[in-house]
Amino acid sequence: MDPRWFLVKTKALNENRVFTRLTGADYEVLFPRYRRKSRRHRGVLETRPLFPTYLFVRFDPDELKTIKYTHGVSRVITFGLEPQEVGDEIISAIRERMDSEGMVKLEPKVVPLSPGQRVKIGEGPFAGLDAIFLEELPDRERVVLLLDAVSSYRLTIEKQSLEH
Repeated sequence: MDPRWFLVKTKALNENRVFTRLTGADYEVLFPRYRRKSRRHRGVLETRPLFPTYLFVRFDPDELKTIKYTHGVSRVITFGLEPQEVGDEIISAIRERMDSEGMVKLEPKVVPLSPGQRVKIGEGPFAGLDAIFLEELPDRERVVLLLDAVSSYRLTIEKQSLEH
């Protein structure tokens, strides 16, 4: 079989560890990050994962167990028992926004939102899903949503990922 892109959920704060292990084992891994001003250290930029606890990994489905049991991996996102493939167009869209260091330039999106408002996620691994806006986080770059499609799953994503 040909290798395809899948979404891998890591354990909390293990994205770098899993990225290093999988790239060291010759897997292609997409780990988009962004820089933002540190809230603790004035004037310092910190690097953060664009999708905390998620990596995009290209592998042959026959290698699922190898990926699943990599130290730091929580699980591979599945639909039923099968790993859920991520479309090449999503990977391309993310790569287009990344620089050579894997950093994504985030442009603030001015979207007036009020709690309870229905929104559609416009980009990222949850693109196309409907959700309910709950709150904007203090950094004003991320929002908390309630996903309709996953039994009211609470999700934090970048604010600019919303279509509105």
